[in-house]
Amino acid sequence: MKLLISSIWFLFIMGPLFGRDDGSKEKLFIEVDSKNEQVLKTAEELANRLAEWNYWTLVSTSDKADLLLKMNVEASKGITATSWGGTSYALTAKIVDKKGGVLWESTTYKASPNGTNGFNAGKAVVKKLMRDLKKRYVVK
Repeated sequence: MKLLISSIWFLFIMGPLFGRDDGSKEKLFIEVDSKNEQVLKTAEELANRLAEWNYWTLVSTSDKADLLLKMNVEASKGITATSWGGTSYALTAKIVDKKGGVLWESTTYKASPNGTNGFNAGKAVVKKLMRDLKKRYVVK
């Protein structure tokens, strides 16, 4: 069962992406299929970064949205060659229109907690996703 994050308002504005000339923004809802607390914190971090960017308008329910950002985060614990323990993350995302058509799909972003990311791998994968979203959706 999909857990739709309702405690955070998720709106994305994508007017420039689709060539709107009336200046309106499209609404985006972030959807995540997990009840894992750390995964939900990562989704919240993404919502905060998107809100700061202010490229889309975030909405609280999928029925209000023009687009869905379907987010899949896998969290795993343990020591790896690049981390000192803690939770490692793998994040993928795709933007889907109302008809279910995929408009954009990310690669898989991976991070383990270490000194370079402040021991916060969840924020690290969100930062990587945001970098690619900004490259893809900023009108030049």
